[in-house]
Amino acid sequence: MVDADKYNFLCEHYEEHSGMTKEFLLTLYAKPPPSPTELSIYDIKNKRVFLKKGVYDQDGPIRLEDLYAGGMIMVCSRKFKVVGHADAATRGHFSGNGEQVHMTVGPAAFGAVCHLLSAAAERGLSIKRLKTVPDALPDRPPVVHAELVGASAQGHMDELLKGGGLSDRVSVAPSTASTERVFESLETSAKHDSCSICIVRPHAVREGSAGLVIERLVDANFEISAMQGFSLTRPQAENFYEAYKTVVPSAQYSAMISELASGVCIVIEVRGPGDVVSSLRELCGPYDVEIAKHIRPGTIRAQLGRDNVHNAVHCTDLPEDGILESQYFFSLLPAAGA
Repeated sequence: MVDADKYNFLCEHYEEHSGMTKEFLLTLYAKPPPSPTELSIYDIKNKRVFLKKGVYDQDGPIRLEDLYAGGMIMVCSRKFKVVGHADAATRGHFSGNGEQVHMTVGPAAFGAVCHLLSAAAERGLSIKRLKTVPDALPDRPPVVHAELVGASAQGHMDELLKGGGLSDRVSVAPSTASTERVFESLETSAKHDSCSICIVRPHAVREGSAGLVIERLVDANFEISAMQGFSLTRPQAENFYEAYKTVVPSAQYSAMISELASGVCIVIEVRGPGDVVSSLRELCGPYDVEIAKHIRPGTIRAQLGRDNVHNAVHCTDLPEDGILESQYFFSLLPAAGA
């Protein structure tokens, strides 16, 4: 039998139908690969087992590095937020492996965002939050704020900035309560006109592909006018995907919703001349990954997708939906507290 390292987390789950937030103790049993990660969940208030020990990776792999304070995971289509570490051993692990830093990228370095995110992912850092806000001067790229988490996050980012000659245009500092207010603000750089929406799906964010997607958009000469990270609830994902309910098989539709609500997704508003919706759809490629690999091997889905549910990105389908999807993510959801 393979020994497992045991970690305990205090978590919250918000029940949409009752409007109640419930507290749980989540225990994760981390084993060396290729053994699967197991977990159990205990209902603190009712003093009973909520989920017995087992493998629960239907909504995506359960990873120890995603269980930092403030992190979100999906288990059996339920979203749990980590609010604290429940014992000294778990706190000790994350004190060295869950460092959180706030990166601010000025307009002069906007073109380097994709490379910074990719390099950070290669060093084991994850994107916790991301948001763009308008620059003080008009007609300049937006300012990018990103919260990154991982072992020695500050040291890694300092090395990346120094090596890339970006220290004077990009700042990295420990996350604080004041920096969190940037992400809670309703301010956005979204334009809501002549636009389309590209969503980097949660699985692609976890796999470190967000920077690659942004790079493909930039190389295709799209203007990136706004970006923001979201941790969607299942009802929010259902609302967004409602138009697909009668288009795709029910099992795939349910899986699509679960995947979109399984962690942080990054929503990107892109703009350009002509039919920007069709242009972005061409870059993303066919929805079916296997078809994309055969007939459009250079597209984003062909290169970064795994299957029809985990196909790396969502893109706006119809020209008239570009503005609607932009308003949904950059205006309606933030106003509702998402």
